[in-house]
Amino acid sequence: MPNLTTILQVSEQVTINDQRFVGQVVSRNQRIATSEILTVVPFQFEFKPNDYLLYSQNRDLLANLRYYDKSLTQYLNFGSTGWVNYISYRGQMTPTEIANCVFSTASAAQNLILTNVPTANPTYFAVRAGDFIQAGQYTYIAQSDVLCGSGGTITIPVHRNLINGPLSSGIHAVIGEYGTTVAMGGNTYTGCTFPVILQLYPNYTLMPITNDSFIKWTGTFKAFESVL
Repeated sequence: MPNLTTILQVSEQVTINDQRFVGQVVSRNQRIATSEILTVVPFQFEFKPNDYLLYSQNRDLLANLRYYDKSLTQYLNFGSTGWVNYISYRGQMTPTEIANCVFSTASAAQNLILTNVPTANPTYFAVRAGDFIQAGQYTYIAQSDVLCGSGGTITIPVHRNLINGPLSSGIHAVIGEYGTTVAMGGNTYTGCTFPVILQLYPNYTLMPITNDSFIKWTGTFKAFESVL
């Protein structure tokens, strides 16, 4: 059924906020000081859809958005849209090799430990800095290049602390657009998928054409990662 990912698919631009919660103060003598509050560093996405969807063909989409509104968790899957470049994998493992990798329950803090890593080409990159890695419900960004190595197990430094750790045993890797997620809202997805709740949900205006109407949105959709 068409859903929030459909809106992402037809969006003309996407704004992403994945910054930490940092405050700054500049004193009278022009010295800067910073302080940080530790948070889950939630992903935030704001996207503006194009205004060419036909009302007659998208009433089920409107019904789905109306159901979830700004109160229930929805799921954004970049891999099924033209925005796949945002999460696209840059390492050198094959999709099958990625699917065979399993996270260790020893993963903790800002380190994901990956087992069953292929060793045939130890100088190949398992991940590159900036690759997206989903462990369970949540996605993390690799902070440095990591080689496959010869031991079958690697440690990947990531941009935020592990959420709701420790991980359960047997969770397979999802990296970029490859791999199958754990069940999220009763469904599994291919590639990194973000659980989100809408903060901004614009109204729509019907622009008449012959025997139909175009849907024109009055603003942007803003989705905030839902961390339980």
